[in-house]
Amino acid sequence: MKCKWVLRLAALLLIFQTVWSPAQTFAEKNDTKSLLNDLFDKKKTNVVNKKTDEKPSSGKQADESLISKMVESSYSDVLAQWKKAGLKSTSGKTMDISLSGLSGTKGRTEMKQGKKAVRFDEQMKELSIPVEVPESGLYQLSFDYMPLKENVNTVERGIKVNGKYPFFEARRIVFDRKWESPSGKFPHDEKGNEYPHELKEVKKWQKIYAMDASYFEDKPLLFYLKKGKNTVSLEYVREPMLLGQMHISSPVTPVTYKDYETDNEAYKKPSKTITLEAERFTYKNVPYIQPVSLPDANVEPYSVKKDLLNTLGTPGDKSFELGGQKVTWKINVKEAGTYHLSFKYLQDQKVNMPVFRTVLIDGKIPFQELEAYPFSYNQSWSNETLGSKGKPYNIHLDKGEHTLSLIVNGQPIQRTVTSVRKVMDDIKKLSLRIKMATGNTVDRNREWEIATQIPDLKQKLTDNADKLSNEYTYLQKISGNKPDAARNLMMAANQLRKLAKNPNEVPDKLSMLDQGSGSASQQLGDLLAELPNQRMQLDRIYISNGELPDPEAGWATKIGNQVSKFFLSFNRTSQPEKKKEKKLIVWVNRPQQYVSMMQQMADQDFTQKTGIKISFSIMPDEQKLILANAANKSPDVALGVSNQLPYNMALRGAVLDLKQFPDFQTVNKRFSPGAMLPFYFDDGVYAIPETQNFWVMFYRKDILDALHMKVPQTWDQVLNMLPELQRYGMNFYTPLSQAGGFKPFHLTTPYLYQFGGSLYTKDGMKAAIGTDEALKGFELMTKAFTIYSMSMQVPNFYNHFREGNLPIGISDYETYVQLTSAAPELAGWWKIAPQPGVRDEHGKIQRWAPGTGQSALIFKKTKQKDEAWEFLKWWTSEDVQQEYGTKMEVNYGPSYKWNTSNLEAFKGLPWPDEDKKVINEQWKWLKDVTHVPGDYMLEREISNAWNSIVFDGENPRKALEDAIVLSNREMKKKQEEFGYVKNGKVVKKIKMPKFQEK
Repeated sequence: MKCKWVLRLAALLLIFQTVWSPAQTFAEKNDTKSLLNDLFDKKKTNVVNKKTDEKPSSGKQADESLISKMVESSYSDVLAQWKKAGLKSTSGKTMDISLSGLSGTKGRTEMKQGKKAVRFDEQMKELSIPVEVPESGLYQLSFDYMPLKENVNTVERGIKVNGKYPFFEARRIVFDRKWESPSGKFPHDEKGNEYPHELKEVKKWQKIYAMDASYFEDKPLLFYLKKGKNTVSLEYVREPMLLGQMHISSPVTPVTYKDYETDNEAYKKPSKTITLEAERFTYKNVPYIQPVSLPDANVEPYSVKKDLLNTLGTPGDKSFELGGQKVTWKINVKEAGTYHLSFKYLQDQKVNMPVFRTVLIDGKIPFQELEAYPFSYNQSWSNETLGSKGKPYNIHLDKGEHTLSLIVNGQPIQRTVTSVRKVMDDIKKLSLRIKMATGNTVDRNREWEIATQIPDLKQKLTDNADKLSNEYTYLQKISGNKPDAARNLMMAANQLRKLAKNPNEVPDKLSMLDQGSGSASQQLGDLLAELPNQRMQLDRIYISNGELPDPEAGWATKIGNQVSKFFLSFNRTSQPEKKKEKKLIVWVNRPQQYVSMMQQMADQDFTQKTGIKISFSIMPDEQKLILANAANKSPDVALGVSNQLPYNMALRGAVLDLKQFPDFQTVNKRFSPGAMLPFYFDDGVYAIPETQNFWVMFYRKDILDALHMKVPQTWDQVLNMLPELQRYGMNFYTPLSQAGGFKPFHLTTPYLYQFGGSLYTKDGMKAAIGTDEALKGFELMTKAFTIYSMSMQVPNFYNHFREGNLPIGISDYETYVQLTSAAPELAGWWKIAPQPGVRDEHGKIQRWAPGTGQSALIFKKTKQKDEAWEFLKWWTSEDVQQEYGTKMEVNYGPSYKWNTSNLEAFKGLPWPDEDKKVINEQWKWLKDVTHVPGDYMLEREISNAWNSIVFDGENPRKALEDAIVLSNREMKKKQEEFGYVKNGKVVKKIKMPKFQEK
């Protein structure tokens, strides 16, 4: 009886609390910020108390983002806080600090080129440097260094002051490598087409200031040091180096042009013009900044008949367009004096917006106006003489050798990028609050009173819209036009204002706010992907006081070139060539850059060794192989072919069985056994893998560390971490979320394989997805969404991973390339791990997943099968694949990382060693899909079963039974078509490949 009264009293108290507690209190208690405050149990600020040199223990906490609470505030925010606290830059201070003899450097000190240095590699996780300064204030840090290991990876360190990162940008300081481009003529192929020189890294001591790696801050970073003793620590991030001295100095501001001109007005103006070809630079700090060939009569040099390297920078290849990229030319001045500096350029990518470059003479900025010089939008080649309001700058040069450098500068748009990121974060938090208030339920028949629960919703939406409009106005001011390249700012602002008109409708219109491809958040994300890029092409540089040549070719020249092109088109075509005597024809399903490098290497190596000439041609669509074979115009070899096509062509007798070659088994050992499975057909092997994909787990180390979470090894551990992630508005990503309605084999088979299931019966005649093992895999694949609330739709994992709301998930090679090439702000703070698996009865974790990439095959109709096989052996060999992968990355950047299928060659590619270790471990569990007639229907029906279970609530076993019936029907039909079944009886067995699992 007492128990009943206690229960009734508890119920009454609960009702009372629910009725009388304001809705706003509920929203605030469940707000992400409150949860994070509970998690970290502290108020975070980077403001320093000027009197005590200590961080204040109380004060109003800034409205920081979810991720910024786990890491540090941005440099711009911290600098503003420092200035608000009255901290100032020091003046006239310089200190040189030797690093030899420091704690932890014993046995690591050596002499190099006359300097005593410390070897700072992966064995030394952190180097602590005690420093003592005469007064409190802001200082710059610089270092003497020399990279140790020659490769394309940047040398990176983090900088802590007194045990903490002072701001987020301090987590990644880049120590530039220096690459030299040889002088003289460019090398060329047998047709006269030029290609860049082999690169050579300069092995000399360099000095560099600690800079923002993204170059949104174009001045050296400032660090606060208190009077007396401090500790500056360098944390190892990537790549070894020798470290000489550390220098602490007060910041120095360049003079204004007015002062500079006054100091140099006495010098005369020589009449001789010095012309530099932009593509013939001397040094660069990024290996993949390369001269390019532009088929345009307006540039010099130019030829109708051959490809000549004639410009620097081209749209879309990240060459000389990302902040901090630097190019240097040598100038030989024969007469001292003041000169005008002019650039012949084309900037037609950023519509109605300028791009910016920092101009340095002899390594220094001559005056302030050249810190971020704007190059306006133009639609045709123009000459830009550096100056202001139509008056050219006079730049003094003494007689002798000088250097001219350009650095890509994103600082003028830094405030816009920062504002957009803050608005996006605010949108995420609003969306989370709305989901909490509505229970994440969308019901259009229900009227929400969300404005009562979130009373500041309307104001938040309006304020963010105003911020975006203000940034558009700012960009319009620096552009002098309406910045079309930033139109997403106004589109997103308009959507926010529409939502603000009726806040109670926002729960039903979340797709306009934060979900879907047309949401305000997505539009801003698309803007951030392009806005920082500073694309510009350069043809020539003039150091002159005279009249410049016309940047455009005359109309007669242009007409003459077009006529020449017309007649040459009859002899020269970009289409795949017809066969010629003793020339092996190879079609490649890849872009021009890949094919050009193949041709160069084949000419220089394969042809020289074997005498076999190779003609490569671009194949824009692999389906043309089927048409070419039917028309008896097929090539000898095809590369870059998807892993499904060889089986389908073998089924129809179009490609050659490679097992007929006596050394096939030797070549076969180069690859993962599971990668060969898609190429088997009736005891034959009809292709070999050329590239190899990998499905691994990506995770944000900074976020998992802040949440005290370990990297999961099994799916049970993944499911256990979901409630904690979801508590903070985060989630775990699986690629099923991005696949849309159709889920291909490579996304569904890991769940089946890891539980011991199979796609087919042992004879390959029927579907085998009805077993208990397959059912377990299918239940995990569906319950992750129906019960554990993984995101069902993720438009782009890469963007969500960068933002931090999907800090962990499974993805492949493509995401890896995106993160290494286009997410510099996360460098060092994301990692990969093997895919989570299922622990078997022996305690071993089964991590099976597919991974075959593109393939190489030989056509059956070739008359040069032995030559074709010799070529495939050469092309897939360890040395060639390693050289090709290295050259592609050196010449074209990290977005051209080559994922070779040769396991030994992969170990030698210029990828981070820790990543190669993880990828090789996952490749031990590579098991791709064996193909049988009609398997496409099984792939489709597995996808349909997933949809019916997740979206329609269908029973898993019934959904699989329906899938089996439909799949078996289509498979039997195809078996009859290809002679395996006749009159309902099996007359020919399908020979399934043998695969030995661990």
